[in-house]
Amino acid sequence: MCVAYPGTVIAVRPAEHKATVDFSGTTVDALTGVSDIKEGDRVLVHAGCVIRVLQEQEADELTELFKELEEAIRS
Repeated sequence: MCVAYPGTVIAVRPAEHKATVDFSGTTVDALTGVSDIKEGDRVLVHAGCVIRVLQEQEADELTELFKELEEAIRS
């Protein structure tokens, strides 16, 4: 199973169609494709690709959900 995870864009490299995305301290370079993104955007990343720009509330809700899942797994 693959999971798309929310992160925050910390750098954009349009010429390379890439962005550096922060996931709670872990940074990953992700392909941006045709997504129009900017630094500070909250995005959903799947398989190394930005698939969607998220609204702030939606990103917060997803992040909280993943935290709850992680806690449940550790219990």
